Amino acid sequence: MRIGITGGAGFIGSNLAAALVRSGHKISIFDNFDTGFRKNIENLSVSVMQDDLRNMAAVNEFFSKYKIEYCVHLGALGSVPRSIENPRASFESNAIGTLNVLEAARINLTPVLFSSSSSVYGLNDNLPKVEKDWLSPLSPYAASKLAAESLILAFRESYGLPISIYRLFNVYGPHQTSESVYAAVLPKWIFAAFNNQPLVVFGDGEQKRDFTFVDDVISVFEKSIKNNHNIDYPINLAFGKPVTLNQILQIFKKYFGKITVDYRDVRKGDIRDSESNPASLMNLHNHKLSQTPLESGLVSTFEWFKINYNF
Repeated sequence: MRIGITGGAGFIGSNLAAALVRSGHKISIFDNFDTGFRKNIENLSVSVMQDDLRNMAAVNEFFSKYKIEYCVHLGALGSVPRSIENPRASFESNAIGTLNVLEAARINLTPVLFSSSSSVYGLNDNLPKVEKDWLSPLSPYAASKLAAESLILAFRESYGLPISIYRLFNVYGPHQTSESVYAAVLPKWIFAAFNNQPLVVFGDGEQKRDFTFVDDVISVFEKSIKNNHNIDYPINLAFGKPVTLNQILQIFKKYFGKITVDYRDVRKGDIRDSESNPASLMNLHNHKLSQTPLESGLVSTFEWFKINYNF
């Protein structure tokens, strides 16, 4: 199958591209390389178009030039802090960019799989998070993801566009960048630990996160593509096994030995606790999913950083 991946040079996108190439698919990547890296895909047999999702003409050209039969839409401008600093950039990239992808997909009813975010739950402090609970984003990033979800569901109902939406919870693993002030917590900590620098925690470290190893996300995506899922509401993609950041730090101490932790004030827009109810995910996939054990996934990630950054 000819599969297009927006944001295919990024963390999740490059891992997905590698897996799909191994499965025999023809892969085309659309990326502006603002947050993705060519080194992530340099050894893959893929086609690449460098452009921006906000450019409707370029998105149309991508779908037509590479005859896209299925689109995995991962392209986005991530980070809650970045969105608070520049809300318009987040909205235009994440919401308007999604609208452009949908318009291109609508022409041939090309199925679209979209990666949303657990951040859409926001002020809703019910745990675990259930897909049909109320939503109240805390940041422009979360709001832009919710806007994108709404557009995708509307295109499904208005035009019969086949879609799948997955709300991702704290994904980690190889290819995750530590090279930005907006990097996620785990790659920042890994980079700091290898360099004997303090690991910064915003808050008391008792906030809970439902971490998901990237290989598990890729496995779910591959199954949805293979089964041509067409889902009428967003699905949480996490396994309902939250841990505190302090518990994560204990795994770091086990691997790295002595580490220094720098506790700071909570950041604006951050959610206190995050935990998924995995019932819908498991039902959709006939209870045939398994989760990579946290310590195993973290050690694999540590080793990848060690090799690729020459630590």
